[in-house]
Amino acid sequence: MNPQSGHSPQMNTSARQATMREFFAVLFRRRWFIIGLFFAVTATVMTISLTTPTTFSSSGRVLVIRGERQSALSPGRQLFSDWEQELASEVANVRSTPVMERTRALLDERAKASGKTAPKINYGAVDVEVMGKSNVLGIGYTDLDPEIAQQVCDALLTSYVEYRQNRQRLGQPEVFFQARLDSLNGEIEKRLIEKQQIGTASGVTNAGDQAREWGNQLGSLEQKRNDAAADLAEAQNSLAAMRELQRNPDIDLPTLGQSFTNESALVGLKQKIMEQQTRIATLRERFRDDAPEVQNAMETLETLQALLRKEVDARLTMSSSRIESLRARLAVYDRDLVSLRARLGVIPSSQRHLDDLDAEIRNLRERYAEFSKARDMAIITANTSQERSVVLLNPAGIAVAQNTRDYVRMALAPAFSLVIGIGLAFFIDGLDMTVRTAGQAEEYLEIPVLATLSERRSKRG
Repeated sequence: MNPQSGHSPQMNTSARQATMREFFAVLFRRRWFIIGLFFAVTATVMTISLTTPTTFSSSGRVLVIRGERQSALSPGRQLFSDWEQELASEVANVRSTPVMERTRALLDERAKASGKTAPKINYGAVDVEVMGKSNVLGIGYTDLDPEIAQQVCDALLTSYVEYRQNRQRLGQPEVFFQARLDSLNGEIEKRLIEKQQIGTASGVTNAGDQAREWGNQLGSLEQKRNDAAADLAEAQNSLAAMRELQRNPDIDLPTLGQSFTNESALVGLKQKIMEQQTRIATLRERFRDDAPEVQNAMETLETLQALLRKEVDARLTMSSSRIESLRARLAVYDRDLVSLRARLGVIPSSQRHLDDLDAEIRNLRERYAEFSKARDMAIITANTSQERSVVLLNPAGIAVAQNTRDYVRMALAPAFSLVIGIGLAFFIDGLDMTVRTAGQAEEYLEIPVLATLSERRSKRG
């Protein structure tokens, strides 16, 4: 018993190594698991490969010129954000709704021109990326049809370039300035017409000169009116005196010396009357009163006196007419004076309105000159500076297949499945506690005698 007890520790301490026979035995026992896993992976790979359609991608590149124009009057650009933020914004702009709507419209226009059906856009198939540390954007589109992929990519590039150019362009400066100039010109014309209407209605064009001119006219009219009033008073007094003298029977010639009457004719007629009276007095000395000579002389005297009275009445009528004429002239002077004084009274209010209009016209003309100068500056800037904010570097290229069948990579999955299947087979076999060989019995029971019983019995037999 002692030898056996001494032999047992030596057998326990010896390390047992797996043999190739045991390795292949495990493979043989788990062959269906390994083969099943291999065929399952192979079938899965083949199914995925055969059912996955081939997609084609077309791409182009654009150079984004960073910064925005500060003004249409200045060619300088200003950067509002850093490189990452600005290009990330541009990536979002490529996928934005305005760009996509313009792309769809452009595809519709091209399809209508060619007589074909416009392709539909898959927004998820749009790919945008920044090319390294640069301002270059790569824009691509993926589709099952290579022709459609190239068409949509070209339309997308065109739409983005147009969107970028239109967004960076500061409107239409020439249209804006021309509209403002036309508006200012219309305002100036309106003020000038209003000024002309005020001048026509009030007679005031230049208040200072007009006031001096009307003041001189007022003084002249007042002087003429005073002279006419003096002449009227003189004529009225003369007429009253002549009528008073006419009522005196002892006065044959009641007229007063006036410049507008022919006093020499009256004096001559008066002289003839006096001579006739002298002749009658002489005839009465020689003849009786009923003598024909005296009677004829008396008739002649009466005729001369009648002529004198007629002339005197005519002179009085002329004096009355002159008075009426002076009164009419005086009324005209009074009317002109009233009108002139009314015009002079309107001058202050009209002058204030005209001054306001002149100030507005002057201000509008200054603004017109400023806008005209700014328009010229905008035209100079537009023709001497770069207007583009994006440059198309590469147009949409020919669509390239993205998911071609790589049979080497397809074979890797089944190959790896064999390795994994073998590993899993050994793992599962290690979990199985069934004793199949003598070596396993000796290892598990640590009794070498029992491990050799079957062999000894076979030899004895």
